[in-house]
Amino acid sequence: MTRKLIAVLFTLLVIHAQALEVSNTAGGLKDKVTDVSITDLTVTGTMDASDFYFIAEHLNQLSTLNLTAVQVVACHTDDLHYWNQDFAAQVLPTGALAGMQLTSVQLPADLTAIGTAALSGCTRLESISLPAALVSVGDYAFAGCSALKSMTLPASVTTVGYGAFMRCVSLSSFVVAPSSRLCQLDATALMDCPSLTTVDLGNSVQTLGNRALAGTGIINLNLADSKSLTTMGDWAVVKTPVQEVQLPSSLTSLGKGAFLYDADLRSVRLGGQLDRIGDYQLAGTGLNETVDFTGITSMGDYALYNVASLSVVELPATVTWIGSYAMAGMTGMTSMVSNAEEVPQLGENVWAGVNQSVIPLTVPTAAVQAYKDADQWKEFMFAASWLKGDVNADGEVNIADINALLDIILGREVEGEAWLRADVNGDSEINIADINALLDIILSPSASMMSQVNTGDLLRLDDLSIQPGQERVLTLTLDHADVYSALQCDITLPQGLSLVSVKAGKGCEDETREMDGSTTRAITYSMDKHPFEADDVAVLSITVQADASLAAQGDIILSHVVLADNDNVAWHAANYVARVNNSTGVEDLNAMTHRLWVERRTLCIEDGTSGTAQVVAINGVTRELSTQPGVIRCELEPGYYVVRIHGKSHKIAIK
Repeated sequence: MTRKLIAVLFTLLVIHAQALEVSNTAGGLKDKVTDVSITDLTVTGTMDASDFYFIAEHLNQLSTLNLTAVQVVACHTDDLHYWNQDFAAQVLPTGALAGMQLTSVQLPADLTAIGTAALSGCTRLESISLPAALVSVGDYAFAGCSALKSMTLPASVTTVGYGAFMRCVSLSSFVVAPSSRLCQLDATALMDCPSLTTVDLGNSVQTLGNRALAGTGIINLNLADSKSLTTMGDWAVVKTPVQEVQLPSSLTSLGKGAFLYDADLRSVRLGGQLDRIGDYQLAGTGLNETVDFTGITSMGDYALYNVASLSVVELPATVTWIGSYAMAGMTGMTSMVSNAEEVPQLGENVWAGVNQSVIPLTVPTAAVQAYKDADQWKEFMFAASWLKGDVNADGEVNIADINALLDIILGREVEGEAWLRADVNGDSEINIADINALLDIILSPSASMMSQVNTGDLLRLDDLSIQPGQERVLTLTLDHADVYSALQCDITLPQGLSLVSVKAGKGCEDETREMDGSTTRAITYSMDKHPFEADDVAVLSITVQADASLAAQGDIILSHVVLADNDNVAWHAANYVARVNNSTGVEDLNAMTHRLWVERRTLCIEDGTSGTAQVVAINGVTRELSTQPGVIRCELEPGYYVVRIHGKSHKIAIK
């Protein structure tokens, strides 16, 4: 028992010997610490540079250092320490703790600066809390701290020096505290930190030095909120897996090679004030989204070299110079646009390796001849100005262009301009992906819609009686359906009636997209261009549902109706209105009092009551018809008419 007690006491004494707390007067630490094997040291009082160098040179087993209550005072020494002899107060001296095996360091609370390489090479240091009074982090201050995992700069820090966190290979997060005053991140400050994925520099930073973020693990670099940032240095983000970059509108200078060979980079927003794309700036990147070059006046040598995934390049009117090999190797380019009225001057071999002869070049109309006469520019194919998606070249984009595109996909030979029109998505191939791209255009709310009617064939829908809570399936039929193989229309429902689904007829595809809260654009077409089935067979079936807000009467309107035949001609039909009634029993019968249709040149009206109907011609001439229970017929001249009956208007076409 006695031996065990002695062993325990001995162990406690050893542990106590390894942990030491001293009150120090600057310059006297070597006299206070006599056991150089200690692992834990807490110092209070004052220290100067000589005390720090004593720790670094003699306390080789130290792992924990607490200097929170220390005040660093100025000193002069006759010995050279890292080429210094004079050391300022409140500054962690140059190389003060460099290369030590420290795992935990607490710095003096009133420290204002960390000197050059002060903690560099501390390979076991995993975390450190910087004091709130700190103003600057010196060159190489934490360089090579390979175990350091995160860093938060206090708001007081204004500058981070050259290579301050270089080769901190475990560092994953570098952020600044709210209201940060950080204005400068010097060259190579975070270079070769491959684990670094989170970077927040605040909104006060003005300068990002050369290679500041080179070799990091950043995937999304969003500097849009760094609204004071004006300068990013050369090679700033090279050798990174960055995929998306957003630069602030304040940026006025972006160094050469800033994103050189960042092969994963897919999109970049340049900010807006840049007037130059520097040498090598985007070379070798994986850009595949159109880059906004607004305001750019010049493009440096190799600026977009080997950017093989970018298909469309559009230069602003401000461009005057494009450097040597600036777009060489851009083998994925499918379209080139220059908005400059005066032909931009060129360096050597700007488009080396690019087959310019198959790439359409669009330039201002007045400058076409000047571009055709200019060296290198003249090698492009000069494209006419056409509407994107207008495959059949009729000046419109609608369902007829789907049919024209299907012709090509199904084997019709095309070349030249026709091929370019059909390559809607710009990937140099014509396939089902172009159908999808064209559908996106047609189904866009901003798509232009012709309103001029040029066919008397109508898309029809029966009147509807429905109550709140009920669901109904309605059929849309088409006059002379077997003439057409594709159609599109807008379906507008009254308040209280919602669209559940739209389904195409047998053998057809359907696509829909909501235009606004009440209108849906519907498309149906046959992939093999097979005409719709004969009259009275549904080309579209729509399912609707009523709710409590449905009024007693309303209208379903079929508008912007476009029919396409197998010659890829677009035919625009008149609008059609179907009546909706919220009623039951006898009210249902009374509500459905009339129906209109056309037989050749004859208007047919079936009415359940006696009354009058007005027939208004397109020139405004009006005639009245007396109605009675049953069907009345009226022969009309070819043209378009509006029939008014029981307070409702119906548009008809007579061939």
